[in-house]
Amino acid sequence: MRTHKLHPVTLAMIAMLSTTYVYAEETTDLGKITVTGEGDKLGTGLMIDEDTPKAKSTVTKAQLDKTRSSANAFQDLNLLPGVNATSQDGSGMAGGNLRVRGFNSDQMGFTIDGAPVNDSGSFAVYPQEFTDKENMCELFVTQGSTDTEAPHVGASGGNIGMTTCGAESKGRWRFAQSLGALDYRRTFLRYDTGKIGNFKGYLSYSNSKVDKWRGEGVSQREHMDGRAEYDLGGGSKLSAGLMANYLMNHQYRALYLDQVKSLGYNADYSTVRPTHQTPVSGSAQTDTLSGDYYDYERNPFQNVLLTLKANLQLSEKTRLDIEPYYWYGYGGTTYPTVVSESSNASYVGGGVADINGDGDVRDKVAVLTGSMTRTDRPGVNVKMTHYMDNHKIMGGFWLEQAYHKQTRPITTFSNDGHTDFWLDDNLLKYQNGSTYQGRNWKTISTGKSVFVQDTMDLLDSKMQVTPAISYREIKRDFTNTANVGTASASATSSRGYGYADYRITRTYQEVLPGVSGTYQFNEAVQGFAGVSTNFRAPGNYDYGNLVKTYSGTVATSLYPVTVKPETSTNIDIGTRFRGDWYKASLTAFYVAFKDRIAASYDPDTGITHDWNVGSSTIKGLELEGGTAPYKGFSVYGSLSYTKSTLDENMPSSTGYYDTKGKIFPDTPEWMASASVQWASGPYMINLAAKYTGRRYLTLENDVDIGGYTLVDLNAAWKLPLSSSWGFKNPVLRLNVSNLLDRKYLIANSGSGSNVTINDTVGSPKVYTGAPRFASMTFQVDF
Repeated sequence: MRTHKLHPVTLAMIAMLSTTYVYAEETTDLGKITVTGEGDKLGTGLMIDEDTPKAKSTVTKAQLDKTRSSANAFQDLNLLPGVNATSQDGSGMAGGNLRVRGFNSDQMGFTIDGAPVNDSGSFAVYPQEFTDKENMCELFVTQGSTDTEAPHVGASGGNIGMTTCGAESKGRWRFAQSLGALDYRRTFLRYDTGKIGNFKGYLSYSNSKVDKWRGEGVSQREHMDGRAEYDLGGGSKLSAGLMANYLMNHQYRALYLDQVKSLGYNADYSTVRPTHQTPVSGSAQTDTLSGDYYDYERNPFQNVLLTLKANLQLSEKTRLDIEPYYWYGYGGTTYPTVVSESSNASYVGGGVADINGDGDVRDKVAVLTGSMTRTDRPGVNVKMTHYMDNHKIMGGFWLEQAYHKQTRPITTFSNDGHTDFWLDDNLLKYQNGSTYQGRNWKTISTGKSVFVQDTMDLLDSKMQVTPAISYREIKRDFTNTANVGTASASATSSRGYGYADYRITRTYQEVLPGVSGTYQFNEAVQGFAGVSTNFRAPGNYDYGNLVKTYSGTVATSLYPVTVKPETSTNIDIGTRFRGDWYKASLTAFYVAFKDRIAASYDPDTGITHDWNVGSSTIKGLELEGGTAPYKGFSVYGSLSYTKSTLDENMPSSTGYYDTKGKIFPDTPEWMASASVQWASGPYMINLAAKYTGRRYLTLENDVDIGGYTLVDLNAAWKLPLSSSWGFKNPVLRLNVSNLLDRKYLIANSGSGSNVTINDTVGSPKVYTGAPRFASMTFQVDF
């Protein structure tokens, strides 16, 4: 019987209707549509007047509004210094990966309006799940130092934040329709209530679809955002925000390098649908899989994020912010496999029952399986800020408890391809009637932090010094329920690593001090420097597959959990230059890792898990600058040099791997970007280029892929249509990704720090880069 799930859009509407009072924390109203926008006054929308005592770069709404509406956050960050972002398609709907100064996305904290959205188990980030671009006001990255108050226990690098826009003060409807190559279609609709007394709010909905550029399949996305705000007066506000996403994507196939050569640049999954042998009682039938069938290689996922905020001005000098949140997610990845029927009492649950209904348990039957995860994640951030003489003192805490259920069930499919891609209907059973599982884990992760910092204003406000300290902790309570494990999807294989029941609890904690500051040499030049310590706990995946010996279905001994937390010390020293017509910054950085974590294939166990690859060092320089418009022209550019090396030889079962002094995988030494824009009256045209240097694919640096340069085109025209027609601000936009149609390769690091030791131990895979992709959008207000 199907387990009923509420569609995220339904959950969103229920939550919005049940919310009485809500807020907007000092975010920016969307305002009127313009072609250039306020952010284009400097650096084409890719710079603002930063004043933080650390390296930080910002993408403004002006830049977000000119790029493709379906582009994900990783793509929008790609021009900034230190950022190496990739995506498997031009639309952005297939997701992608991100590295900043060599830190992978799962080593950086990611927040939406202050709520953490990294996976609570692995800390991975999936950017295609997040807020619609039309509702985003700012996207920023701190390249090295994690903010003291940031709610993270998995960020040894910096943090990335998305800030959504507040509701409009005047009521209106906004409609946008996009069409493009690969049958790209996207519809966006938003309604703002306008001010009703002290209340205002909005609700938006989008529906997007695009065909894959190689192979068969589509990416489909439905999304809803909402916000409501109530002004209490005196600087105090209440608010609620809601984000809901529904995703059903076909996956792109990762290829070995020799497969790119032998199968071709556009190679993908098979289009031959597997079928079943006719069941015959008393004899054995064996289904075969001729290749991974594209329609069964999917990524279904739905998620909801609810944020509530009480931002209270207690007195002229004291402010209290209380911000609870709740994250829900369900989904994963699916793929076909073959399972053997059995009635052996020594197998989990007595073996798999009759699958094809022929009355025997002799057959090997093709089925659909996948790694599915459900997460329920409530939490709260509390922060108090108090001004006293020349001090700004901030302190508070963060607390959350994430419930993470990870399974690998199996369902059947018919010869015509009908099946349940959510893997919650018509599930296979063991002989004892329980549900078959190739993975059956429950993790309760309790995260907490306490922090305090003091920003001191010195030397007649020329200098600011900010000492800070935080305590961060996560407790993992992991339960493995007997399952087939990683040995095979077949119940007739040897007893899997997860065969027995067991429970593990681990607590990781760290005290993280830091100090930073700025000095204003004159009106045009500001210096900044800082040293901070960061901390990343191991993910929960290493608690699975640990059974060493067992009695019945209870583990009597386990393989030890050997991975240790990753810590880093980050040093930034830089200078900012501020002239009448330009802004620029230059930053030197040094990062010292201890017990750096990377996931890789283990030839001794035959599985992929986390390793401590030893000490590691990252050092480099970052330069960015932008101009104000001159006769309509403005320019932005960034240049990054990053040297990320392993300081030790990584141990193996027979000695050591040759990793000392090697460059960390997927970390180019050189990157450069440039954005040139001309805007005048109703017209805007923007060309943006990004160079990404050579990257290694293994820890031993025996495989690499070449550098590449991509050019994108963005253009807009505010149409000369009269408002007497009943609408306002009609804008037509053109977006072209990979304008020169370059071919290139990107590393298959997935959503996390998954690397390969060398070309012999688990050969690395790559994705081929997406070709030219063009789309147009018409947007209008009513």
